[in-house]
Amino acid sequence: MTDVRTRELTFDRLSLFTMLWAGQGLIQLLTYEYFPHDALFGLLLVATLAAIVLPRRTPALATMLVLNLAYSWAHLPYQVNHHLLEDCINLILLGALAIAWVRRRQGRADTDLRSATYEAFSGPARGALVVVYVWSGIAKANTDFFDPMVGCAATLLGTALHAEQNSAIVAWLATPAAAATLVTEIGLGLLLAFRRTRFLAIPIGLLFHLSLAMVPIAAVQAFSYAATATYALFLSPEVAAAASDLVGNGLRRLRRHLAVTLAGAAVAVGVLVVAVRLASRAVGSDDAFTYARVGLWFLGLVVLVVVYFRSMLMVVRRDGPRAVAVSDPLFTGSPALWVVTLLVLVNGSLPYLGFKTQTSFTMFSNLWTEDGRTNHWFISPALQIGDYQGGLVEIIETDDPELGEVAEAGHRMTRFEFERALSAKDDISVVCSCYGQIRRIEKVAGEFTDYEPRFSYTPFLGKVMSFRTVPDGKVTCTQ
Repeated sequence: MTDVRTRELTFDRLSLFTMLWAGQGLIQLLTYEYFPHDALFGLLLVATLAAIVLPRRTPALATMLVLNLAYSWAHLPYQVNHHLLEDCINLILLGALAIAWVRRRQGRADTDLRSATYEAFSGPARGALVVVYVWSGIAKANTDFFDPMVGCAATLLGTALHAEQNSAIVAWLATPAAAATLVTEIGLGLLLAFRRTRFLAIPIGLLFHLSLAMVPIAAVQAFSYAATATYALFLSPEVAAAASDLVGNGLRRLRRHLAVTLAGAAVAVGVLVVAVRLASRAVGSDDAFTYARVGLWFLGLVVLVVVYFRSMLMVVRRDGPRAVAVSDPLFTGSPALWVVTLLVLVNGSLPYLGFKTQTSFTMFSNLWTEDGRTNHWFISPALQIGDYQGGLVEIIETDDPELGEVAEAGHRMTRFEFERALSAKDDISVVCSCYGQIRRIEKVAGEFTDYEPRFSYTPFLGKVMSFRTVPDGKVTCTQ
């Protein structure tokens, strides 16, 4: 059997990951409507395209990573979980490039720059995805997630089926779907953690995320694509070599027949437009953008599924099942980069410790931990050491539109988010049940009148922490 660890590849493992990772990033940039379209966005779009066209060029990869991180920092705080996961992986990869480059400059590298980068990066990045899967599954172990009237499993199922949440089919399928989601996410994390069970995790994960891609919600689809792109790091060396050859040969053919490629792309866009119109007409909706996004995400995931499954089948036929089953150990790579993975682990624990509730890898789970109470089955509020979730603020009257929306929805908010809103405005008036009493807070020309602010909010903490609003009753489905 050929030792693919040592044989020369025209399209190495870092190139494979670069192309898949940049591909999912490009689709997000083109379809995620919440991205601010500023100058940095334009630069990031160009850099992402360059990384796809030139996946073996390390400067193109480094430029994309730097611009990704800069764009995210400029637009913090995050609003969705998968952006944080992506930036942690981007940070690990950029750090690996830097470490490999320094070692080569010092003459301490035994391999080329790209191989050294992959070796330093792959282990911590694998660990990050494992942690996110497990935290996401743990968060779903709560009463509201399994409630067919408000649970995210029922909500997403109804959205995918274009059925009301209280319909008979959703009510019948909601509890099995909730249980399957919880078990699958924790199971994927555990199966991916051990090298001899990854051959089971990858097909299960591909089918799981392919089914999620039917839900026309950007955050659901984006996480699915990001997770499956990261599966490239979990492949056995033989399967990775087959996938690299498959993708590399495909890219070379596209470059060689550029005119045919462009014509084919035009036809594909035309087919997508027709499909979008038919889908919109079938469900009685004019939201063409939503269905175009669903089609694009689904097409991208289908491409990934084909690449992975075809590569595995090729290796099984050539070298036998064992060549698919054994992959690299989890705990490899630079110890310094495992610090980022540790931060991913800590981030997932923050809601249970009394800190932030947004972007904590709870992933459409209905989890709530605020005000000293929780709907979680086994994680107690007694574990909370932070004081950011207590003393919720109820808005009674205000001239601020955003705070008015919170009041109109019947929600309360954490002091932290209330203070963020107060800090962001030069002129604001609000009557609230807050800080232990009902009070009126006035701010005119940037100065508070008859009120001495006692803020837990700071601009830096505001970059890295954010909180959901809190309903009085059951927690409806949110990210």
